[in-house]
Amino acid sequence: MKTGELTRLMGLMLNRPLVMDPNYFMVMMGALTGRFGIESLEFEGKTFAINDLEGLANAYQKEGVKPYRVVDGAAIIPVHGTLTHRFGSMEPYSGMTGYDGIKMNFDMAEADPDVRGIIYDIDSPGGSVDGMFDLIAHIKKSQSKPSRSIVDPMAASAAQLFSAVANEVTLSKTDQMGSIGAMTAHFDVSKMMESSGKKITLIAAGTRKVEGNPYEALPDSVFQARQAELENIRGMFVQELVDLRGCNFQALMDTEAAVLSSAEAVELKLATKIMSPDDSMFEFIDQIKQPIMIAMNGEDLMPDPKLNAQTIEPVNPQATATEIEAARNEATLAERGRIQAILTNPEAVGRMGVAHLMAFDNPMPADQASAFLSKVPKEAPVAVAPTSATDFATAMKDEDPNVPLDDAESENSGAEASLIKDDDSVDSLLAFCRQGDK
Repeated sequence: MKTGELTRLMGLMLNRPLVMDPNYFMVMMGALTGRFGIESLEFEGKTFAINDLEGLANAYQKEGVKPYRVVDGAAIIPVHGTLTHRFGSMEPYSGMTGYDGIKMNFDMAEADPDVRGIIYDIDSPGGSVDGMFDLIAHIKKSQSKPSRSIVDPMAASAAQLFSAVANEVTLSKTDQMGSIGAMTAHFDVSKMMESSGKKITLIAAGTRKVEGNPYEALPDSVFQARQAELENIRGMFVQELVDLRGCNFQALMDTEAAVLSSAEAVELKLATKIMSPDDSMFEFIDQIKQPIMIAMNGEDLMPDPKLNAQTIEPVNPQATATEIEAARNEATLAERGRIQAILTNPEAVGRMGVAHLMAFDNPMPADQASAFLSKVPKEAPVAVAPTSATDFATAMKDEDPNVPLDDAESENSGAEASLIKDDDSVDSLLAFCRQGDK
């Protein structure tokens, strides 16, 4: 801060009437004590030393802000611009987002008691291979809360793969996905060096030590080796999408890394459905509201809480820590697979509210959930109109990561009931729920 700016700030804050919360004034003074040269502050009969004031400021910064926004229980994690490895920032910066920042945001949201679900706000043409598969593996292993990727307006290449970690993926009619492949570029300056009368001679131990260097034309053998490496990466890319989204391997390979329209993305199962970002956000928020209720004959029925408790096998006292961890990982992957199978099942289309109930609020196996969903009437399409200024664009327009928490009022609002009108379907659901008592 320049001297003139500091002098002006002192004039505004000191020896002037202020309309400010006293506790926040203490925090603000703690952040500026070093700049103002303040050694202590007397307040309400107490003397605060400089260390006390700085401690107040640090505590406020740690406890009062989050690097993502929370809208009605949904953490909105931005995935914008070029995706990079080890970027060192928890927010998009200079047109880039780091895999490490996405991971930290995800870990915080998973542990955040104010967050009931995660939205990945994706607008990216892709980026680095380094770190990409590690991030996918981490989220697959750790994700327990409902999630949705909202593409607006592009999720290509690495961003296409990342979008698939969510339970559902939506995009607008004009949005784009795909570009399922890998590429690299070789920079050849040999002719430029030759025309300038300069020559660089590389001396190396090992015949492949300097292969692909920019000071000579790329040999065919090196070109073929690099292309084979990229084909291997493309195969890994496609297989991850098959595992995450249930896509057809050959169908994705046949796209030849083309950029796909929204309709093509849905047809290939890369996306769940086409809808606007606003509608997608409000639909997701409605899905994660708790408790989930089914209204029938004027009576609100809660899901049996016994169905929310997972059956835990007794731990073998002789098992090693590695064996216990492996068992836990296996159980986590199995549960994620069950949830994914239910939410991506064709019978879930038009019945997503009930599908979420089956996936997240009881241990129904995927095949039984599919059979049940086929008997449930499809939900009538509802035009969701926001009742306030908090829409998707408003939630994301300000990229300042220091976002104060002000969602308590909206989070405490009552949950809306999901109405199932078919008595036979409701009876089937209630019969299943009562099985937990047997």
